[in-house]
Amino acid sequence: MFNFFSELVADFGIEVDKANSFNIVNMSNKLVYIEGQKGVIKIGTESMSIRVKGGVIVIFGQNLKLKKITGSTVCIVGKIEKLESK
Repeated sequence: MFNFFSELVADFGIEVDKANSFNIVNMSNKLVYIEGQKGVIKIGTESMSIRVKGGVIVIFGQNLKLKKITGSTVCIVGKIEKLESK
C-alpha cells in the first residue's frame, strides 16, 4: 500500500526514528494534518497546541476548528497563518 511519508523518506534518503517522529501536512494554509499526535493541549479559534512525539506543535490562525482526531492523527481546518514546533 502507498504511504506518502514512507515514499518521501525513501526518495530523499532521510533517516527517521519512528519512535520519536511525527509528520505534518499543510494544505494551502487551510488544513493541517498531523500524524503522530499524542494529545491536544489547547483548543482555540486563533491557536491550537498539539503534543507530538518529541515536542509540541502550535498552529496559529483564524477560525481554527478541530475537524477530526483519532488515536494518532489530528486534522485542523481554518485560515492557517503559522506553525511552530517546540
